[in-house]
Amino acid sequence: MNIGKYTFKTPVILAPMAGITDLPFRNLCYQLGADLCVSEMVTAEKHLWKSRKTRLRLDHTDAKGIRSVQIAGTDPIKLADAAKYNVKHGAQIIDINMGCPAKKVCNVLAGSALLKDEALVADIIAAVVNAVGVPVTLKIRTGWDEQNKNAVNIARIAEQNGIQAIAVHGRTRADAYSGEAEYETIAEVKASVSIPVIANGDIINPEKAKSRKDNKRLNEIKGRI
Repeated sequence: MNIGKYTFKTPVILAPMAGITDLPFRNLCYQLGADLCVSEMVTAEKHLWKSRKTRLRLDHTDAKGIRSVQIAGTDPIKLADAAKYNVKHGAQIIDINMGCPAKKVCNVLAGSALLKDEALVADIIAAVVNAVGVPVTLKIRTGWDEQNKNAVNIARIAEQNGIQAIAVHGRTRADAYSGEAEYETIAEVKASVSIPVIANGDIINPEKAKSRKDNKRLNEIKGRI
């Protein structure tokens, strides 16, 4: 799988998780064989960039592997500025969060709430892609709820506006983390675009990773998590 100039040969990628995928954890995962590890989410709100939490997330000292930093927000200009700020601080890939289901994130229309506004999705992606010279990736869910699954549309918008890889969590925002992730929608996304698609959700042990890898339908997907 290629993301910009970077080539990844191992089909194991660490998903960004707030409070979990900090620098020591990412370095550990790289040592254990992960091919790409994405950082915790960094806000696009400038007034928070000097907070202790954000300063720690911006610290890539002694970081192993490719430095992929996830940013979150709702305003295209602020997200573009956040992308430039993070690249200045060492990010080699920028990942845009449109998958977080947390209420405090969705209540400000960020994270997976953005999936309800496809025009804004396009504006955000275009602004970020045009702001930086590094690859930009995207994290989404299958949609807002069962009646509003638009992952395929979002993926096409993403590809058209310069996104170089997309990760899809196999749940809607309404699902949060309940039930089991479904992979048919992810396969549909893969069939609809030419950029790499990374399957996300419930890959918590080697057995589940192998079952996904051996699934004939999912073999169409180049990237997996």
